[in-house]
Formats: sequence, C-alpha cells, structure tokens
Amino acid sequence: MNVAGIGSLVKISYIISLEDGIKVEQDKTSKPLSFKIGSGKVFQKLEEGVVGMQVNEKRRIPVSAADGYGKYKKELVLRLERKVFPEDIKLIPGRTVQYQNRDGERVNFIVNEVTEKTVTVDGNHPLAGLDLVYEVELLEIQ
Repeated sequence: MNVAGIGSLVKISYIISLEDGIKVEQDKTSKPLSFKIGSGKVFQKLEEGVVGMQVNEKRRIPVSAADGYGKYKKELVLRLERKVFPEDIKLIPGRTVQYQNRDGERVNFIVNEVTEKTVTVDGNHPLAGLDLVYEVELLEIQ
C-alpha cells in the first residue's frame, strides 16, 4: 500500500477552518494543491500531517498561528498620508494595495480605513494570529 512520506509528491484537497469551525478557505475541487513533502512549499505542520496518509484518507491537521501565518504584528498597521498614493487609485476598505520597497520586493497591504487626509493599511496576512485547522483529503501520491 502506498503511503505518503518525505519526498513524495502529493495532491490534496482541503478546507481551512478556525478552531470554532468557521470556514476561511476552501480549495476549488478543480484545482487541488500539489506539493512535495519536505520542500517547504506549504507549512511544515501541514507537510508533517500528510506524512503517513494513504490515497482517499482524510485527516484533520491543526496549524497554530506560530506555525502558520505568524503572530499578528501591530507594527505592520500603518497610517499613511493620502498623498503618497496615486490620485487615480480607488482606496476602499478591504482592497489590497501593493508597495515596492527599495530592494524591489513587492509587499501587499490591505486598506483598513480611508479619510480625506490619511489611509490606514495592514501588512499582516489576513489569517495572521489565527490558529487554523486543515481538513485534508489525500487525492494522489506520485
């Protein structure tokens, strides 16, 4: 019987929920997630949770905030002057805006609040600070 292990290329379907059961993300059945166990493409706790699974097996894999998207960092919430944004950009709460730093890296921020003079943006991942539960089904092992 084929069992997933370090180095296996696997394909999973998944649902991500909060500990209280509220779903926060679900894969599209037409596009499962493929990754090589041990490659670091997904969270280490998710990789570890898939090890030992067989095709069609389902498993609940908890991933703490520290092992997932990290702690929520208040210092990543910034209040900027409205004039630093291009005039033609529509700044509305919930919209993602991108900033390119001096090294050419692009960083995403979510707009939290817009006033006439300021824009408050948040550089945290939307799931930062949250403990997550992955409901995984192993679809394929290569």
